[in-house]
Amino acid sequence: MCEKGVDYNAGRVLESALDIGEAMLLSGAEILRVEDTVRRICQAYGGGSVDVFSILSLIIVSWKDQKGENTTLVRRVYSYATDLCRLEQLNALSRDICENTPECDDVEKRVEAIMSSPNRKISRKRFVGYVLTAAPFAIFFGGNMRDAVAAGIVGALLYLWDFIFAVRSKNRVVYIFFSSMFASAVCILSVIAGIATHADKVMMGVIMLLIPGISLVNSLRDMMIGDIMTGILRLAEALMMSVAIAAGFGVAIMIFRSLWGV
Repeated sequence: MCEKGVDYNAGRVLESALDIGEAMLLSGAEILRVEDTVRRICQAYGGGSVDVFSILSLIIVSWKDQKGENTTLVRRVYSYATDLCRLEQLNALSRDICENTPECDDVEKRVEAIMSSPNRKISRKRFVGYVLTAAPFAIFFGGNMRDAVAAGIVGALLYLWDFIFAVRSKNRVVYIFFSSMFASAVCILSVIAGIATHADKVMMGVIMLLIPGISLVNSLRDMMIGDIMTGILRLAEALMMSVAIAAGFGVAIMIFRSLWGV
């Protein structure tokens, strides 16, 4: 047990605090929540003055503790997604750290246990969600039942595509571009194979799975709570992803038109 202000290593505490901050960013936490959590953890161990600056891809912490030592660490974050289950566990862990100040080694092990996923499995709920999102939207935009069936099949294949490749992706915009190309190609092939009637209706149903609605809403949320820089970054990313979706579908359509005249 590390008592407050006694027998602690500022570098180790900062590393543990940054581990939690990075894990929260990777799980889709608000920037202000990340900064507040890192600040509270440092103050729980040693008090003093803590300054934290974070954006989507970077966390900077400067801590001048009660001993007068000034320590600054920087952590680069390369990707992030939304995982509310992990985020809830990290919030519970941060509250326990502030109350009990456990050893830094124990903190690192608990963060690693939360973030590790050795047994990745296909989620039936997400699989069904992909299907039940694409199929109804195909009908909503004017398609028939055959188009809805095709959109559901493409949605299922897109889920498998995400399951295989999403975790390996480092650039979300590039990944969305190739995902859109894949989805568009399968939509057109569904018409060629005689499953669907209207390729455009199938595409409109499937494209709803790719639209960055969460990123857009989060950007507005960040700007409304005063985190203008993060909001602008999220908005720029959402717009770039929208352009990537349009480009991916457009490239696939041009390829099929040039090769098969579809």
